[in-house]
Amino acid sequence: MRGACRCGQVNYQVKSQPLYSGYCHCHACQKRNSAPCVSLFLIQKSQIDINGNTATYHSKGGSGKDLIEHRCDSCGDALYSDITVLDGVIVFLASTLDNPADFKPEGHLWVSSRDPRFDINDDLEQQAGPPMQMMPYLAK
Repeated sequence: MRGACRCGQVNYQVKSQPLYSGYCHCHACQKRNSAPCVSLFLIQKSQIDINGNTATYHSKGGSGKDLIEHRCDSCGDALYSDITVLDGVIVFLASTLDNPADFKPEGHLWVSSRDPRFDINDDLEQQAGPPMQMMPYLAK
């Protein structure tokens, strides 16, 4: 899988299958992206090559740990976030993929904070919180 920001200054290539792919309905994603949910995939940092310069923005995630958002420093597109509570895992926005068909969602996360005006009309798994697949990556 390959992807890039709108202007192409930041691009990436994924070297393995994502750990998880899905839609996030948490309040932080809603606010950061001005959308009722975002499509994303989680990948180990060692399994993705990123080229180009990003501007970083720091905030606290739902765990209270740092969340470092990376945006293209030229066009401003949101690309990925380092969620420090996850050891060695980053979260990429699937909307940046060159080929949208590469995104294979497994489910919906944080549906407990879903925008009530946004209907989920698929048969994908729905989780009230984070994906259980991330438990082994929680930083100690």
